[in-house]
Amino acid sequence: MKMSSNREGRKIPLPIIGGNNKNVKAWYILMKNWLKMEKVIDDEEKFQFILAGTVEEATQIVSDKFVEANRILNLEECRDILLERYHLNEDERFRELKTLLIMPNESVREFNDRYLDCYCQLSTDNKAKLSVYDYENSIRSRTDIYEKVAYEEAKTIEAACKIAEKVERIKLGSRSVQKGRKFSNNNIQNNYPFISRYRSNQNF
Repeated sequence: MKMSSNREGRKIPLPIIGGNNKNVKAWYILMKNWLKMEKVIDDEEKFQFILAGTVEEATQIVSDKFVEANRILNLEECRDILLERYHLNEDERFRELKTLLIMPNESVREFNDRYLDCYCQLSTDNKAKLSVYDYENSIRSRTDIYEKVAYEEAKTIEAACKIAEKVERIKLGSRSVQKGRKFSNNNIQNNYPFISRYRSNQNF
């Protein structure tokens, strides 16, 4: 099989796993969404893009499994083999949150699920090292939402998340947000089961 990524002409950056990024769960969600947004439906082409979305040791891990299986791998198989090798420790999870950015094809709600999933797994000490400013910086590319969150001067990251989601709902309209979201509530519960309960407890 000829392996070529054919990235030219693609509008949305390809999600990357490997190197400093070892958050397989987030990569899987973003890659699944990317393939849907770019309307990639052919299984062989999907695998080409999945492989193109790996770097360094992640490329080797997926390539070795591809050779071993002697067939193309689907996204779920690639996720599972990477999860076997990658286990974020506390320091890695903290560093990731400090640099986490919302993707062009994500709604604020979807990004907050990713952000809070990682945040809630931190120790109390490391949570205390993160500020609302860190969260605001992660959504800075959404200028209007970022400015509103900064203006409201939220005291906690959870409060800032609520404000950002409220601004997005007002901006796009509740119906438009639901139509534009790429992940259903069921998908969120499947990928971030803890966050579903956490949102309920926090009255999101």
